[in-house]
Amino acid sequence: LLFNEDIISLGQIRMGLRQDKIGDQIRDALALIFAGDKINDPRLSAITITGTKVSPDLQIATVHFRIFECTEKKRLEAARGFESCSSFLRKKIASSLKLRRVPTLQFFYDQSIERGERVEKILNDLNR
Repeated sequence: LLFNEDIISLGQIRMGLRQDKIGDQIRDALALIFAGDKINDPRLSAITITGTKVSPDLQIATVHFRIFECTEKKRLEAARGFESCSSFLRKKIASSLKLRRVPTLQFFYDQSIERGERVEKILNDLNR
């Protein structure tokens, strides 16, 4: 016997799984685009896509990326590069995925490694 709360939570689980699946597909499509040298913009030459998250309404995909030998200048250049080629990337994703509507892409630098190093440094300082 299911109650309304159970049905809602099952629906949320299914929607969360769909979000994850679409996010993984977008990440894989972008990785293939970058690995296949389909982008001629030198600002995006050393990019690695590290993850994607899709909003619950499937309208926005947040894409996280890393840059080899990253500096603040390279990070700003990459942001401009993503801004200029986002429509191209959406078209490429649309051609490789079967979605009614391709989410709007938002790009963010993945700071997880820097955060991890900062936490590790704090823990090491505490142990001294």
